[in-house]
Amino acid sequence: MDIREEKRGDVIIIGLRGRLDANTSPNVEERLLHLLDHGERRFLLDFSDLVYISSVGLRVLVLLAKNLQKSKGELALAALNEHINQIFTISGFTAIFPIYPTSDEALTHLQIDRRFGAKTPSPADSSVPGGSVQS
Repeated sequence: MDIREEKRGDVIIIGLRGRLDANTSPNVEERLLHLLDHGERRFLLDFSDLVYISSVGLRVLVLLAKNLQKSKGELALAALNEHINQIFTISGFTAIFPIYPTSDEALTHLQIDRRFGAKTPSPADSSVPGGSVQS
């Protein structure tokens, strides 16, 4: 697992490359919680190079989301491949997480939220044309 980090404004973009499974999840969880503990509150997880996610990997996302909710933070996911999108759909996670086709779109929505102080609906929201993200 390769973890790439990039800061754009007040959004931390985390790019995951490889597999998020029982072997790699502890390191990813540790890194995400470290960033949260050091003040990061707006996370964009870029899955464009993620090839697999297990239930243990999904648990890491839920843990991050719960911690962000407590600290009034935000999380957006971007660029899920077809296989990972299927896993999110089957598990019901497309209704839980804001998911965008690209990192640029997710970043735009996170930044709009900040500028206007309002939560912007994700593409998975039925009020947004196009509905949920299909890869």
